[in-house]
Amino acid sequence: MYKRIIILTYALVFSSLFATACSDNNNETYVEPILSQIEVSKLVTENNKTYVSVDGKPFPFLGAQIRLDALLNCDKMAINEVENYFKKAQELGLNCVQIPISWNMVEPKENKYDYSIVNSILQFVNKYNLKMELLWFSTNMVGDSFSYLIPQYVLQEYNKRFSRNDEGNFWNYYGYQYTMILDDEWVLERETKAITALFNHIRYWDSQNGDKHPIISAQIHNEPDALMRWRIDQKDLKYRDGTPLSKEKAWTMITNALNSVGKAVKNSSYKVVTRVNLIYGDGINPFPEATNARPKDVFDLQGIDFIGVDAYKDNIKHLKNEVMAYASIAGNYALVAENKGSYANTPSLILTSFALGGGYDIYDLATSNFFINNTTEPDQIDHGIYTWDLQEKGFTPLTRSLIKGLAAAYIDIAKVKPENFAAFNINDNQPKEKLEQLICTTGAQITFQTNNASLGFVLDMHNYLLIYSLNDSQFKLENGKFGEIISGRYDVNGTFTKEGTATLENQTLHAKGGVLYKVTYSSQQSLTSNTIENIGNNL
Repeated sequence: MYKRIIILTYALVFSSLFATACSDNNNETYVEPILSQIEVSKLVTENNKTYVSVDGKPFPFLGAQIRLDALLNCDKMAINEVENYFKKAQELGLNCVQIPISWNMVEPKENKYDYSIVNSILQFVNKYNLKMELLWFSTNMVGDSFSYLIPQYVLQEYNKRFSRNDEGNFWNYYGYQYTMILDDEWVLERETKAITALFNHIRYWDSQNGDKHPIISAQIHNEPDALMRWRIDQKDLKYRDGTPLSKEKAWTMITNALNSVGKAVKNSSYKVVTRVNLIYGDGINPFPEATNARPKDVFDLQGIDFIGVDAYKDNIKHLKNEVMAYASIAGNYALVAENKGSYANTPSLILTSFALGGGYDIYDLATSNFFINNTTEPDQIDHGIYTWDLQEKGFTPLTRSLIKGLAAAYIDIAKVKPENFAAFNINDNQPKEKLEQLICTTGAQITFQTNNASLGFVLDMHNYLLIYSLNDSQFKLENGKFGEIISGRYDVNGTFTKEGTATLENQTLHAKGGVLYKVTYSSQQSLTSNTIENIGNNL
């Protein structure tokens, strides 16, 4: 049974409702109107395939995280210096970026809101024709509550925190370390008020800046399961009366907070899909460190639309298992919410996730230089698809080429089912230099040939095929009558625009690298798909 979303919605008469915020220029208090609610994004399930719809069109998440918090707090960048990261995201071909916005950033003092940084980020998103996932960094940051992320007036409430064996210790990445009682009534009241005000402001800002709807989703907290799985034992978490925090109580507290904050986003005037990123474990089975809890508990919350996994895997087969597990939850969008951008086989990993019905967010675009210089293992902390100074790595161009094809086919990438997504040359962790590979969708038989280690894909949309390869390759098409072949891409309105033509020679398309082809066809007979079996099958 699909997840039933039952969200309390407000019937607001907004002409009489207002919010208080700080001016960008002089920090003076002014009154900002709260506008009527719009719904920017939602989940759609068609033919047992779930995807995200943004402004009424399918939107496959293909992004990279920009660690705004680290760049500002640790690298001490000015906000204008951050703009180049958005330019680089656009150059890579991404359709979205993941940007941490902390509670402390927008409410530095109680009931005093400051959206100056948020406004700059929204301007960058619009300027570079991107969309943004807002990552709400607040009380549960991988199981901790940090002073860089949470307002001081909240952290100073001694009885709203657990005791821990390192309480108040300083970590130069995130500030002073604490653990809040996440679902304390007062803490939740303050947090939900802050995030509601933030999204109401985004709605108003958007109305004054072209109604481009830059924010498309909200991630609630960050890897929240870490608190229950590890932090309880590592930090010896206890209530102030000395009672240990049990894993059962911790999970209830974690999910209560996620649910309340997610509902606040949904009840704001700027409604988007909400999600949670969980740390890899045993697929969607109970967490190995806490068998009282499982990922689907989060998915079942009314305030959360879907759950993704922070996979941190460069093995195709292992990533395949994670994506398939999260996709097995009916109505879930199986997003790889974080995976290292420093993996040399990033193109193969991205193709794997999309071929199995998921999305993919690279972590990260370029790692904070402060992070790299303040660790004993810099090679382990540098996760960027670019270097810290935004230079390309050896595999960045190939990643860009794959992203180009996925972006060109975005409408069908979002909607096609895995049995009709044929992904070529991802049998192993690295593509083979020379390969001949036969894959069947439910309607077409395709033989792919490469002599240059190319990746490729074919989408079977029943009356047409979309074909793409990174380098010049050959696709022999069988089990159908094949007609007109054009090259092109889907435009922003979801219409396939023609850029050229091509022909088959002996049923073979000699595909140019970096070109998306659309081939009209009708199938001769139904076939047994082997698309999934051809992913990581040599591992």
